[in-house]
Order: sequence, then structure tokens, then C-alpha cells
Amino acid sequence: MFAAFGLLLLLLMSRNRTSAHPDDQGAVARPGRYTAWQLVVLAGTGVAGYTMLSTVAINLAGPTLPSLVLSLSPAVVLILETRLARARASVPTLVATGAAIAGAALFVVPRLGGTAGSDTVLGVLAAIAAMFSMVIYSLSFAHVNRHHEGPLTPRILPIFALGSIPLVLWAGLEVSTGRNVDLSSIVILALLGIVIYVPAYLVQHRILLSAGPAYAAVLGLAVPPLVGIASAVLGIADPPGIIQTVGIALTSTAMVFVIRLKFAEHTAAPEG
Repeated sequence: MFAAFGLLLLLLMSRNRTSAHPDDQGAVARPGRYTAWQLVVLAGTGVAGYTMLSTVAINLAGPTLPSLVLSLSPAVVLILETRLARARASVPTLVATGAAIAGAALFVVPRLGGTAGSDTVLGVLAAIAAMFSMVIYSLSFAHVNRHHEGPLTPRILPIFALGSIPLVLWAGLEVSTGRNVDLSSIVILALLGIVIYVPAYLVQHRILLSAGPAYAAVLGLAVPPLVGIASAVLGIADPPGIIQTVGIALTSTAMVFVIRLKFAEHTAAPEG
């Protein structure tokens, strides 16, 4: 909800700047509207579905196992993306993606101790569903907006606005059943949604369109290690162990290769 509000503010500010400087308007055509079906699929998978399923997964199985399941998403995206494009992924791309996933798994595995419980299986199933929900969203957004050029805020805002509705209803239901939410939590969520998530979502969706879903998914593997390192620096978590350090190094190295491969593809494309 707060991310949708932040996107709305950004869109209003950009429109005010455009109206104040009409001579600066570019030749980029206004993007076409989503169909009702496209909007329901995108909002239902990328916002509502993923958020609800990942939240349920964490509540049932803790944060570690869902993180391990979600780290497999680059492989799923790569397989589906190549199948939809009726193309074959190159061996270097497959190896680099596999290495990045292996590094992400090494970062998560040391934290698996004590995660087994009566609800673990259901939590893992919810994490798998969350992973496929985001995979569907990434592929769908990239496909629907494949010819789009220009600002992404108008393309993202309707998705997050519609997707926030079931989340708000869910939150209202939780509060009505006696769940207390203090003001400080709301303020923190608002700051995260507007200041952190809005720029992150814009970058994520720009990568989806410019480089593809598989590339964006691989780059997403850097988030857990970065959070872990930042938490250790801030003193709110233990420093990464030896295995986790190896995992971070492996993921980072593999991501560098993936980035180089992607740049090589873009360089060779005009010549093909």
C-alpha cells in the first residue's frame, strides 16, 4: 500500500514537471492501457499473491527455508524464458546461473538448524507457490511491456494499486481479530515503502524490460547476502560464517559473469 502511494506521488510530481516545462516533452508515445485480464494477473501474482504466500511461508516455516526455495527462482525463470522464446540458453549462462544459485544456497543453509516443525511442509509449499507467483509476474510483465519506452511509474502504479487492495483487506481482518499494530511499525513500513521500495521497484522493472526476467532474478540473489552483511555491520546480526562467506563470494563471482555475458549479448546483437 505504501509503495503504491509512493508511486502515485512520484507520478504526480513527474506530471507537474512535465506540465511546467511543455517544451521538454519527448516523442515517447503514451503507453497503452492494460487489459483487465493483464492487470488482474500482474497484480494478483506480483503484488498480492507473492506477498501473501511468502508471508504465510515465513509464518509457518520461518525465514530460512522460504529463502532457500526462493533462491531457485533464477533457474525456473531461465528455463521458462528460454522455452517461451523457443531458444536455448548458452552453456556459460547456465553454469553462471547455477553457480549463483549454489552460492545463495550456501549462504542460507547454515541457518537451517531448528527450522523443522509441524508446519514446515506447508510453509515450504507456500514458498514454492510464492516463487512461481513471482516467476509468472516477471515473465508476464516483461512480455506485456516488451515494446514500452519511457517512464515506468505509469506502468507499475496500476499493478500495485490493485494488488494492494487484498493486502489492505487482509491487514484489516488481522486487526479486527485483535492483532495490535503500533504506530512505530506503521511509520517504519511507510518509510520503507516510499523511500526504499519505490526506487528498488523502478530499478527492478527497468532491468526486467532491458535485460530480461532471468537476468533480473539472478541479480535478486544479491539481496539476502547484502542484508546479512549490512546487519552484521550494524551489529544486529552475527557476521557471516565461513560457509556463508564462500557462498557470498560464489554468488558475487557468478553474477559478474552473468553481467559480462549479458553485455556481450547486447554488444553482439547489432552485428547479428
